[in-house]
Amino acid sequence: MLSPATSVHRMDALRADLTAALTVTLVGIPQCLAYAMMSGLPPAYGLVTAAVPGVVAALVGKNPYIITGPTNTTGLLILAALGPWLGADGFVTEEGLGALATLVLLAGIIRVIAAALGGASLVRFLPESVLAGFTAGAGILIIVMQLDEAFGFAPISDSGLFGELSGIWRQLQNGTAPQWPSVLLTFATAAAIMLGKKHAPKIPVALLSVIAAASAAAIFGLNTDVGLSTVGDRSTVPSGWPPGSMPAFDIALIQSLLVPAATIALLGTLELAVSARANGAQPDMRREIMAQGVANIVGAFSSAFPSSASLTRSALLRLGDAQTRLAPVMAALFTVPVLLFAGEAVSYIPLASLAGVLLVTAIRMVNVPRITRMWVSAPITRLLLGMTLCSTLVLPLEYAVFVGGGAGLWFHLRQSLTPEIQLLIPTPSGLEPVSPSTDSNTVVLQVTGDLYYAAVEHLGRVLLPLVKPSRTLIVDVSHAPGMRYAALQMLELVSTLAEQANGRLHVVGVTPEFMQVTQRATSTLSVYAHRSIPGESLRQCLDDIDG
Repeated sequence: MLSPATSVHRMDALRADLTAALTVTLVGIPQCLAYAMMSGLPPAYGLVTAAVPGVVAALVGKNPYIITGPTNTTGLLILAALGPWLGADGFVTEEGLGALATLVLLAGIIRVIAAALGGASLVRFLPESVLAGFTAGAGILIIVMQLDEAFGFAPISDSGLFGELSGIWRQLQNGTAPQWPSVLLTFATAAAIMLGKKHAPKIPVALLSVIAAASAAAIFGLNTDVGLSTVGDRSTVPSGWPPGSMPAFDIALIQSLLVPAATIALLGTLELAVSARANGAQPDMRREIMAQGVANIVGAFSSAFPSSASLTRSALLRLGDAQTRLAPVMAALFTVPVLLFAGEAVSYIPLASLAGVLLVTAIRMVNVPRITRMWVSAPITRLLLGMTLCSTLVLPLEYAVFVGGGAGLWFHLRQSLTPEIQLLIPTPSGLEPVSPSTDSNTVVLQVTGDLYYAAVEHLGRVLLPLVKPSRTLIVDVSHAPGMRYAALQMLELVSTLAEQANGRLHVVGVTPEFMQVTQRATSTLSVYAHRSIPGESLRQCLDDIDG
């Protein structure tokens, strides 16, 4: 039997979970509706994606602060991937539902495989500047892609920056003027949300703004005829579960969707990592990635589109002091009544009000102070930031993050090819830096950096010119991990040349792993094992030489 104290604690935890879940649901409903339409799908699909993957991810995962569902960044990737199946209304056609289900299934399978193979560690290879550039570029794209709704124009089915701008320009050239009711409502919604965030952060201003706009549209009969298009003008919104399709196991289709699915999985994993590691937390990333994968696999058979961890809604769970995984489960389940019974109410929502919600979200994605700080910090950081940002705007979106990530990895590998090597000579007062032309009987090379097989050539280029008659070379590898057989071969070559010149080569600070390599290869190389006291193996070598 539970003690009274335990019962009170559980009731407090349940109350905190319930409050946090309600807050997330109230804030999340307009986001889910808007993100669905941004993904090229009717708004009901956003609620399905919040409900089904949201529940599954919370049950399979361990973190009580992760909300899974539609997100703004993956929405753009989904729209680009489903471009061939978009109809005249800007939404995926019935024939494209099979492609949608296949995309969701692939995104889930890729995450499950990545989690099983230790893919969580690969996220660390994406530089912060690449993430900032991609996020800012995605924010700019979202802003541009809301212009047709904000101006009250006909929907533009072209995807991408230039496609959207070209569509706007064509309508202006054809004499279509901006519909001022839509323009005013867009900016009124955005202004209300920004003021609410600043002065009343606990009030769901976004939801209240959308409800107020929908109520006005229903009461006064506002629609396209008066310059204010609604969700119902764009698509029928029946109450109930939206139609779906089974994944299509077609090789050509799978090949065409594989790269977009991989990009969605990668970007979703990055969003997950940011959410899960907030406030210094140390989550089980393998299990959380697995949970996201399983959630997408289940979503593929339930009319959901690809889901990821939501940065904003996950942060709300923390602010709401959620205690257990029951909080994200309830937040997901609370969207089901809206989906099943509020279809008619959703149809009255003006598209301009959802555009206002997305504009605020997109503006926050373009974090100018963060970008400015990165821009002035270092040339490589500036290059990666600018390259990723430009790629996001001009290339198919699924390739942009790979361009930035690939460039970052190339710079990393390029730097790792040349470990830092400092030349020193022993003096009565200690070790002093010298140039390669210094004439000394004993030269110490301190190596800093990974001496793996690709970096060994650089070590050889520095070492070989230092071989002189009767000279002793000491290579200090205390700060050079990753030495294997390639390093042994290079050092043995230099040692042989040094002995032929009546000199000697010693390697100090050797790790136990490299000691085993030398022993198994029956090498005669002179090595000194690494000591717990810094510099001790080098001092021992110098003492032996003097002795």
